[in-house]
Parts: sequence; C-alpha cells; structure tokens
Amino acid sequence: MGKKQQQVQHTEPQHIDHLVKAPKTRNSKEVSFDSLESFENYIKDESWDNEFDNLNIHLHYLPPFILHEIHDDEEKIKPTMNCHSKKFRRNLAHHLTKHLLPAIKEMSGIDYKFDKIGEELEVNTLGTESHYKWHFKDETNHGFDEGEYQNRQHWIVTLEVESNSTDPFVNVDFRATPLQI
Repeated sequence: MGKKQQQVQHTEPQHIDHLVKAPKTRNSKEVSFDSLESFENYIKDESWDNEFDNLNIHLHYLPPFILHEIHDDEEKIKPTMNCHSKKFRRNLAHHLTKHLLPAIKEMSGIDYKFDKIGEELEVNTLGTESHYKWHFKDETNHGFDEGEYQNRQHWIVTLEVESNSTDPFVNVDFRATPLQI
C-alpha cells in the first residue's frame, strides 16, 4: 500500500471588522512569489497575524488568461503575447480590475478601494524593449471609521503592475506602508 497523499486544507479568509494594536515585533519582510495562489495566501496569513499594514510583496507570474490560452505549457507562448498587443493589455486590465484587486481585498479581509492613478508605456532609449505599467493606490480609511485609528496608525497601499515587450510575464509590487504622523 502506498502512502496517503496529504491534502492541503484551505481556510476561508476572514473580514477584519476592528483594528487592534499593531504587533510589537513584526515578522513580515520583503518577499517574492512566482504564483498567484501563494501571493494571495501570504496576504491572508499576514492579515491573520495582524501585520497587514506593513507589507512589501513582489509577484512574477503568468496571468491566468495566458495560462488558459497556452494550456499550461510555456513552450506554447507566442511572441505576440506581450504588452505590445492590445488584446494582451485589455485582458490584463480586465484581470487586474475583476480578479487581482478583488482577490487582494478578499484575502486581506480589508475593504481596500484601489484608485487607478496612472497607466504608462515606457520605452528604453534604444527602442529594443518597452514596459507597460498600471499604478493603483488606496489612501482611504479602508472601511474603518476614524475612531478605529486610535489603536493603529493609518497606512496606504500601492500596487504597481508591469508587463514588458519580451514575454507575457507580469510583475506586481504590493506595498502597505504605515504613515508616520
């Protein structure tokens, strides 16, 4: 008889209703991921550990619409699957607004209201490579009233998403930073 395979138990994220004091010692640090699922799980775990206001997370991944199109085989990536393609940018923008931002809100348990503050195309001086970037920011009270902030400092959240002209991989930088008042 073979060993029983271990099954991963997924717990549901919980919504944070009240702010409590920030932890005295923090375990969160700058981390990088290469899968969307591990990125979301890390955000969920840090929220449970009460460290949701001081995160610096990097994600480098293939978006789900590309994985679906290539049937999870990276050998099938076409040279046109990059930020120069209007279809790619449109699908990525849809993925960001309909899937990634709501997933961050759900996994963190906080009512983030991301505002799109910019979108830009950067071309290097030689014209050999370009980057398309989306910038999102949340400077609101994240669904908490002002009285809740007697327990904890305000914080802002920025999300920068970048795709390049060489491949369909997407880079995401998620930063939650406490404000020094």
